[in-house]
Amino acid sequence: MKASNRFLLGFGIFVLVFVVIAVLISIISSNDQVKLLPEDTAEGTVQRFLLAVKDQDYEKAYGFLSLQSEEVKGNPFDNWIRSAQSPGDMSSWKAGIVKSTVRDGNATVEVGIDVFRPNRPFSDPVNTNRITFLLQKEDGMWKIIQPVDLWWLY
Repeated sequence: MKASNRFLLGFGIFVLVFVVIAVLISIISSNDQVKLLPEDTAEGTVQRFLLAVKDQDYEKAYGFLSLQSEEVKGNPFDNWIRSAQSPGDMSSWKAGIVKSTVRDGNATVEVGIDVFRPNRPFSDPVNTNRITFLLQKEDGMWKIIQPVDLWWLY
């Protein structure tokens, strides 16, 4: 076998091994299972709210909102559902808790949200927002007071 053929065969095997390893890594790292925070914490409430929105389970997401909030009082469930449905791809964002503060029956949870919009040629496809959720303890459960809209998805 010529040296050039051996080199070509070796290079082909190297590329094949590299592709197989890349595929295996992507399969292993694509596990969408998220470790849930405790349900009775402010952080767990925000996490479950965001997961419900990502899964487009708006009825469940609405249940995490405080019915005492002025924005929710004047916005019936059907209207909230219509305003929550984004015209874009709902799966094109991810969120992570940055920091939280809990005092008595009130809490703030700051969340970093990366929204992916790869449709603009010479701009950054990732738009990062920081949103502070205000929560209040109602009947032993944390409820989101603000924000109750999903402006960061648009």
